[in-house]
Amino acid sequence: MRVVSEIRPWYIIMENVPGIITMKKGAVKAEICQAFIDIGYSNVSVAILESAAYGIPQIRPRTIFIANKFGMINPYPKPQLLPHQYKAIESAISDLPELTPIPEINHQWTRHSQEYMKRLAKVPPGCSLYKTYADAFKRQYLGKPSMTIKENHGGTHIHPYLNRVISAREMARLQSFPDSFIFEGSMKKAMWQIGNAVPPRLAECIGYALIPFLNKIAKVRKKEEGRRKEST
Repeated sequence: MRVVSEIRPWYIIMENVPGIITMKKGAVKAEICQAFIDIGYSNVSVAILESAAYGIPQIRPRTIFIANKFGMINPYPKPQLLPHQYKAIESAISDLPELTPIPEINHQWTRHSQEYMKRLAKVPPGCSLYKTYADAFKRQYLGKPSMTIKENHGGTHIHPYLNRVISAREMARLQSFPDSFIFEGSMKKAMWQIGNAVPPRLAECIGYALIPFLNKIAKVRKKEEGRRKEST
């Protein structure tokens, strides 16, 4: 909020997990909205967007706050795909080498012992290797979008048919990052960056929804500036 109050952008976009809406019986959401209002952004909207509906091969619902200080509507992008049209995990990762790492593009994964791989082989789709991990070490489904990905102690979800966890690059593709986007640092740090990122494709869709309104504001401000110059 401090940065926003100093920069004063026309629109604010903030992303978080869906649970923030109901956290403390809605009090957290209310506090965030009030914080925007207190610094002059009187029009605040909140919506949950499903990333898979925008062409991202991953089920990843996200809470998106949008606020502006002009009293204009806060536009959200219309879904591009219906649930039965969501992209399957293999559409994003099937062309990557299955067993040969490519460090140059972050195509690396946690190396497993033979014993560990035998344990992975027994995990069916949708089930987890560990009962205590709800967001990692689950076998992905073929023919469906990826489950929500997240780095968890060096582990992510299990590949749909290989006995290994998915690689950092496979994670990146499931987040809609292009292969040209290289993540710096160790493999674990790369996975952490990817797992905590907003899918670029989703951010792009939100940005495009805002463009007409930003253009409208720019035109109004230009006219106002012209009138001020004429009056002086």
